Amino acid sequence: MKITFVVSEAVPYIKTGGLADVAGSLPKYLKRLGVDVTLILPFYKAIKEKNLNLEYINNINININDKIYDFKVYIDKENFIFDTYFIENDQFFLRDGIYNENNIDYKDNYLRFGLFSLASLKFIKDYVKSDIIHTHDWQASFIQIYNKIFNFNFKTILTIHNLAYQGIFEKESLFELGLPENLFSIDFLEFYGKINILKGGILFSDLITTVSPTYSKEIQKEEFGFGLDGILRLKRDKIFGILNGIDYEFWNPETDKYIYANYNSLSIENKKINKLNLYKNLNLNFNIDLPLYTMITRITDQKGVDLLINIFDDLMKLDLYLIILGVGDKEYEKKLFELSSLYKDKFLFLNKFDEPLSHLLYASSDFFLMPSKFEPCGLSQMISLRYGAVPIVRGIGGLKDTIIEFNERVNCGNGFVFYEYDEYEFLNAIKRAQKTYNQKDKLLKIIKIGMNSDYSWESSSLEYKNLYENLILK
Repeated sequence: MKITFVVSEAVPYIKTGGLADVAGSLPKYLKRLGVDVTLILPFYKAIKEKNLNLEYINNINININDKIYDFKVYIDKENFIFDTYFIENDQFFLRDGIYNENNIDYKDNYLRFGLFSLASLKFIKDYVKSDIIHTHDWQASFIQIYNKIFNFNFKTILTIHNLAYQGIFEKESLFELGLPENLFSIDFLEFYGKINILKGGILFSDLITTVSPTYSKEIQKEEFGFGLDGILRLKRDKIFGILNGIDYEFWNPETDKYIYANYNSLSIENKKINKLNLYKNLNLNFNIDLPLYTMITRITDQKGVDLLINIFDDLMKLDLYLIILGVGDKEYEKKLFELSSLYKDKFLFLNKFDEPLSHLLYASSDFFLMPSKFEPCGLSQMISLRYGAVPIVRGIGGLKDTIIEFNERVNCGNGFVFYEYDEYEFLNAIKRAQKTYNQKDKLLKIIKIGMNSDYSWESSSLEYKNLYENLILK
């Protein structure tokens, strides 16, 4: 069984979000189940700068409207787990950003990812010869469109990681992409006077997966459907919710090279050593005995940053510290910097993406905040559980599937949950956590339940394998 992943990002090569974690980790676990997996990525500038040990494979030429686009294909000679190929075209991918620069999307993203997808299809047909192509989000949904229109005849699966991002472009893009004008129809790609690439991916996929069971149902409702809920309801028999996992080898407090003191559920006291060194590194005069709350997140509406800002004054009245690590919306960033200045003895905003620091934050945290407006899956809450940082989340999407309010009576639960998108509901959940911090036996019980939860890729990869086998047999 040969499966090819076509994606716009994947660890360890390139990452902007959770998609990269999934695309880089899931193939490894599928390989252990005997699935022959191949990964195809654009050859971005940031990947070139890694100076990987590559081997040239071949050239691919694409002729659209008398324009010829040349692509080269290379293989990573040092990825011994699964084959990874890079599709090179410096006109499209030798840029400082992946999707944008200074939060402004590249205007030719439709052409960049459209032609990358078409080049990938040709390469798969002539060289890889897969049974199924597994694409991810709108950037690779061109695969489904070209596969259907140009009769490549591959079986395809589309995973929707976040329905909010759909790849919406002007109607005229169809011509540059070499696609027929009749696709500009309500039955195909047309979407409020423009074209919607994710809509095409949904329509032309054999199967669709989402990154959690709850999210697969939520996106079929108007509230979470972002205009595609009707199409998704029509395809509901082909939609499967499979919970993402995290790589338990990479996210492992027992072996993590980025933290000062390794630990497990039997040596949780070592978290204090990490906290002490974190404060020392960041020049913080924080009391080691008070709880540390953290957020590691994109600074956007989706992540509930507005809820946090609305309760900030009340939050700072509590005996706690808060550190936020992330980048995103400039207005929110500005406000967080202002709050960091106002409450500099209790709050620090780190406006950057920093992988090693994120590990140390997880290992130092007592509580982890995820007050998301919507959350397809979420990986951060799974990582925080693994590192003994108790999650405080809104019960939505994948957060609902992974975090259960601790119930002392039945001795179960791994976090604190609120349901309405309301700042005071959020604040009340924090206060419940805060109260528990002073009940050490109860807190230790919650931490151990969380650390012993299993959200690795082991079971989820088996679900994907079964899905592939069933599709091949159809």
